[in-house]
Amino acid sequence: MFVMNRPKRVFFSCSMRGGYGRVAQEELRKIPDIIETLGMEVISRHQTNGNFMENESQLTDKEIHDRDYRWLKEADLVIAEITNPSLGVGAEIADAVNLGIPVLCVYKREYEDVMSAYIRGKTGVVCRAYNDLEELKEIIRAFVF
Repeated sequence: MFVMNRPKRVFFSCSMRGGYGRVAQEELRKIPDIIETLGMEVISRHQTNGNFMENESQLTDKEIHDRDYRWLKEADLVIAEITNPSLGVGAEIADAVNLGIPVLCVYKREYEDVMSAYIRGKTGVVCRAYNDLEELKEIIRAFVF
């Protein structure tokens, strides 16, 4: 029997409630597009939709957790933009590692000195700094392919 290979499913994670002090939401919205241009499926685009906070406010905290955890379990890999600090993103990274899912954390090079040493030193996590979205695309390509 012939089975078609499906695109890799990516759980994209970035700060939501933690804010956008270092990387603007508009820039974060471009990252799932980059992932998709590389032929992968982003299964967690919710945080890059323009009205995501309004949509999220309709859900309980437990519903948000359970939905995101379900997506994590369906993912082939996680790509987390960690430049903007976020407790939720850190928890998602830890959950992914515990589930055995490969994790790529990316962050703006200018903030390298303030990135979490705990995350950067965690077994099962690859961390890479980038200067612009073109460089980020190459980092993702190298990690996945």
